[in-house]
Parts: sequence; C-alpha cells; structure tokens
Amino acid sequence: MSNAVEIRHVTKVIENDGRKIRILNDVSLDVERGTMTAIVGKSGSGKTTLLSIASGIDSPTGGAVKILGQDFYEMKTAQQEKFRNQNIGLLFQNYHLIPELTCEENIRMPMCFSDKNVKEEIIEEWIRRVGLQDKRHYYPQQMSGGEQQRTAILRAIVNDPDIIFADEPTGALDSKTGANVIKFLGAYSRQAGKTIVLVTHDMDIAKGCDRVVEMADGRLVE
Repeated sequence: MSNAVEIRHVTKVIENDGRKIRILNDVSLDVERGTMTAIVGKSGSGKTTLLSIASGIDSPTGGAVKILGQDFYEMKTAQQEKFRNQNIGLLFQNYHLIPELTCEENIRMPMCFSDKNVKEEIIEEWIRRVGLQDKRHYYPQQMSGGEQQRTAILRAIVNDPDIIFADEPTGALDSKTGANVIKFLGAYSRQAGKTIVLVTHDMDIAKGCDRVVEMADGRLVE
C-alpha cells in the first residue's frame, strides 16, 4: 500500500523573546493510504504542530513533507491552495464555522471552490447519520458545541478529499456522540478508501484507529 503522507526529518523552531524553541525534533512518519492514524501525547508534546505541518497549514523549519506523492512545501502558494482544496479536508479544534452561514451552508461551503461533485443523496445521508437533520437551518450561535463540531466534520469531508486531518475531532462531544463520530469517520475511511490523521488526547478514541503514534518532547514514539 502506498503512502498518503511522507514526513522526513521535519523540525520546527520558533523564537520567543530572543530564545529559539524547538517544537519538533527530527520527526519522520509515513501514513498509509486508506488508514486511520491517531497522534497522541501530552499538551505541549508537538502533536498539533505536527498535524499542522502534515496538512500544509504550517511550514516546517527543516525537512520535507510529501502529500499524495507531491512535495507540498516545494509548491508555490497558489499551487498549495489548489492542491489543499482538491485533496485535503481540515477539521479544526475550534470549528471555524462562518457565523453568517447556516449549518447546511457551512457544510456545503467548500463545494463552491471545487470541481468535485458529491451526490446529493450522500450529503443528505451524512447529515442524517450525525443527527443534524433538524439543525440544517440553524446558525452556529444557535447550535451547541457538539452540533457545531459535527457540522465542521461534514464540512471537512463534503469535497470527498483523499485525506482528512482532524485536531481533537471529539473534544466538544459527550462520550456517546464522540464514539459515534469516530465510528462514522472510520466507516468513511474504510468504505471510501480515505486517509484520516487525527490528534486526540482520548485513548479510547485512539484505540479505534488503525494505528497510534505518540509524541513526546517534539519526537515521535511509536
């Protein structure tokens, strides 16, 4: 099986008050296509930074990242944006929903910037499966945190991306709803052959993935 993501000797160094702080230290990781990988670790271990670099949001200080065989950080900015929109789904910890758009409009928003065409009945099935059928005309401020999170999850997959990167996808959900969301993402990965990389602090969630890797002090511990 080929790799969806290849990370080679990646480092990330930031400056704070004149001091250089190493967030990632020589990290290498392969993520196979069609698998679900969890990155776990204590707060400050570097797991969210690694996810940001792997997904093309934040550039590394050193090293290389290939996404679907492409050297992402060798691309020009316009190429990166097009590639990310066509191939990557992003699920943020703080949702980043657009307050002026309804639940359904937020879900469908990425479709405005893509030439992919997901069948209408599939979108309707997704909305039903995550329990948002009665909230489709609500605005984010009218929804609970869990409902906003489920909206963000559907927005991340609506363009049928090859890879989904998720930062704490169940952080705002109760245990039952969180388990259902992970089951939904796992089924989506298996049935559609999609790759999912998620950061979580919940080991029960991590155990539902195909693979778990741990971050500690900016390094990977398998």
